[in-house]
Amino acid sequence: MSKRSKAARKGNSPNATLAELKTLLIGYGRQEIVTPLTHLGKTLKLGVLGALSIGIGLIFLTIAGLRLLQTEASGVFDGNKSALPFVIVLVGLLVVLAGVFALRSQASRGDRS
Repeated sequence: MSKRSKAARKGNSPNATLAELKTLLIGYGRQEIVTPLTHLGKTLKLGVLGALSIGIGLIFLTIAGLRLLQTEASGVFDGNKSALPFVIVLVGLLVVLAGVFALRSQASRGDRS
């Protein structure tokens, strides 16, 4: 008795087997490659838009803080102290960025409480 494959016993031709294999591989490729990549693209699009929005907002808030210090405290920062509003705004921006990085590292460790 010779050992024959199931396809040969059923009478399937090699062309039918290759067509079935091709269909199977295309379906697997769509399921495991194309679908996750489309979901990743949507997530990245929203993430980039959110980061851009936050970045632009932070720039506007920084400029607004600088203008506030320059106009409302006009007599305080005269002469040698004219660079002080820039330093104050820079320190404030660095504090905000340090807070963002602290929250990010805390969230990546899973210590949300």
